[in-house]
Amino acid sequence: MRSFPCLDGARAIAASAVVLTHAGFWTGNYTPDLLGRVLNRAEVGVAIFFVLSGFLLSRPMFRAAAEGRDAPRAAAYLWRRALRILPAYWLVVVAALLLLPGNADATAGDWLRHLTMVQVYDGRFAEGLSHTWSLATEVAFYLVLPLLVAALLRLAGRGVWRPGRVLALLGVVSAAGLAWVWWASAAGGGAAELWLPAHLGWFAAGMAMAVVSVSDREWAVARRAHEIGADLWTCWAAAAALFLIAATPVTGPPGLAPSTPAEAVTGHLLYLGVGALLVWPLVFGDQHAGRARRVLSSRPVVRLGEISYGLFLFHVLVLVAGYPALGMPEFSGDLVLVFTGTWLGGVLLGGLVYVLLERPMRRWRTVVPERPRSDSSETTTAESATRISV
Repeated sequence: MRSFPCLDGARAIAASAVVLTHAGFWTGNYTPDLLGRVLNRAEVGVAIFFVLSGFLLSRPMFRAAAEGRDAPRAAAYLWRRALRILPAYWLVVVAALLLLPGNADATAGDWLRHLTMVQVYDGRFAEGLSHTWSLATEVAFYLVLPLLVAALLRLAGRGVWRPGRVLALLGVVSAAGLAWVWWASAAGGGAAELWLPAHLGWFAAGMAMAVVSVSDREWAVARRAHEIGADLWTCWAAAAALFLIAATPVTGPPGLAPSTPAEAVTGHLLYLGVGALLVWPLVFGDQHAGRARRVLSSRPVVRLGEISYGLFLFHVLVLVAGYPALGMPEFSGDLVLVFTGTWLGGVLLGGLVYVLLERPMRRWRTVVPERPRSDSSETTTAESATRISV
């Protein structure tokens, strides 16, 4: 994400929001008042992650199309995604299944389901791994993305870059996702509400930003996008307003109680708006204009963004192991202390995993080249700039 250094800060915000919502749940603060609803709706961090993924991973593909080049090889893209995601994920699965008492009776089937990330499809999660539903959904998106982009480009006009048509098709994808949300909620919710189709709109929002960002700056849509993105605080104020609306009863009751189809769709739309408006000025605005952007692109925040994946993976393990270790009953404890301790523990473990595992794995990225080796000498500097960041 070197071309968009502020997005590392957005990842740190998203991961911290996820930690906050889980700390709120464990301390018994999913209450009907405003604080309880805000803590519950801090799960919007997942939507921010999905918007970021949609933007960062589709952008090289759309950029290649806009420049009339072949997209990076799907094999190289999938290999790099696997290197980025699987080693640390497998580590947290092994740690949870071996170390947490609640998983003492885990079967071979439980191991297989979690190691292959299919636990999201039956909704049965081992202790300490309930949050991995969103990662499993992300991985499903990674797998279909090359096919989705190819389909969008073909439908928009094969061999011709028509960004307006691609945006319209992404709108159709988002509408299909909302239809799935309505159907899944009407059918009683359950695991289907966690699957990729329910979150297509969040990914599509990021993909739409990618389309606009690689298009001609003189295109009216792109020009307007940059004008809006230049005003970070207006975008963020609008995101805050949508978040506060999401914290009202229009999105359903707090906690794990089921929502009506209308409430579920409303919640998804509001989360989409929050995620898009938070990321928008970090994509289209000057990356170094204003104090907020300078903070988000500062070295400490960028480093925190780099380890945010480990923070996300391991913070629930810290919560689940920490409560009995400290003799605390579930749904108790001071919110500030629990959040701070969980966040710091997650950062510590995430940092160790990043240094000892994630970063060393990068040396294997070139095992599968982006282009056939016979063509590697012809790769230009401009083409190299489109490589997918891991």
